[in-house]
Amino acid sequence: MVYPDYPQSLDRRKASRIYWVDSEAEVVMIPSNTQHRITGWILDISPGGFKVKPELPQKVAEFFSERGEIYFETFEDFFQLKGQGRVIWASPNANTIGIQFDRLDEESKTSLYGFLGMPPMG
Repeated sequence: MVYPDYPQSLDRRKASRIYWVDSEAEVVMIPSNTQHRITGWILDISPGGFKVKPELPQKVAEFFSERGEIYFETFEDFFQLKGQGRVIWASPNANTIGIQFDRLDEESKTSLYGFLGMPPMG
């Protein structure tokens, strides 16, 4: 799990539990194996990734390959993310997937940590 450039003094597992926020943010995703743009809703987010419910008529497990790379971007006013991650789990029954962050640009890191109420990077 990647916590881009966050101080090593913060235990990463502890950060995931402390800095976890329910959200309803729209996200556009592009799986690397298809190049199709898929819209979805981030249901919760932490320093290491997010859970998303894609707007797909079929089951997510049929569309997203586990461990597959995915590019994503949000356009919300309250936080903006742009980066790359990978699918780490898929729940066919709930039609949701888990995305782990691999890369976030600097503005996204700042926006994410601010949204989660994490102390400033330094």
